[in-house]
Amino acid sequence: MAGRPSAYAALGLEPGADSAAIDQAYKDLIKRYHPDRAGGDADRAAEIIQAYRQLRGSAARDALEFNEFEGLAAKPWFTRAALPIAAAGAILILVLTTGPVSRLKGVPSLPLGKVSRERPSDPMEQPLALAAVDRGVEDALRLNHSSDEMALASATRDCHHQLRLRPSLGQLDRCAAFDDAVVVLQDRDPLRDQGPFSELAVTGRQWSGAQTLSNDNLAIDGRLDRIRLRVELALAPAVPPSPPPEAD
Repeated sequence: MAGRPSAYAALGLEPGADSAAIDQAYKDLIKRYHPDRAGGDADRAAEIIQAYRQLRGSAARDALEFNEFEGLAAKPWFTRAALPIAAAGAILILVLTTGPVSRLKGVPSLPLGKVSRERPSDPMEQPLALAAVDRGVEDALRLNHSSDEMALASATRDCHHQLRLRPSLGQLDRCAAFDDAVVVLQDRDPLRDQGPFSELAVTGRQWSGAQTLSNDNLAIDGRLDRIRLRVELALAPAVPPSPPPEAD
């Protein structure tokens, strides 16, 4: 069976494991790591879903179904880019609170105790509009099953047009979820894909919409990642049912 070794490793399998072993490993792991469960891990769950989809191909896509995850916690996403920003902030505080340097630049010294150490809240850091995300996924499922790509392209164009006219977090979440869901449902190859749902086109639309509400790139990236994770979990292949116990 085709599949990169890393996908097998993500499921704890040896390369070449058969489909039954892949299904069983997926079933066991997603139950263990699903973020709705105590001790769950959203990042690990996303890795398991991606590996299963890669190894099972069309069989996994045929099993896709929309599940409700009302208790799904939105976890902020931090990147290495935060480190240089934090360092720059520390330097700025040092400059403002050092008397001689401040006077050279015409900036009055500030008492250290009065310097705010909290970063202002950004709209992107607000909780996800879960109902809006779920509606975006539902729209993608409905149109993907009954329409062609022109209808899908028209739907995302209308969604993002409304976002530009009346920017809101709910509309952003719905539009981003719709785009992410279409990409997942159609299992697109990001290296060769083109058109309105290529990686470049989707990313461009989502960032353009987000920047009507925020200029904090880290916060935007974090929110879009949280939306993408919820969509992945909502469209995760259903856990295969356990066979009934055999009668003695």
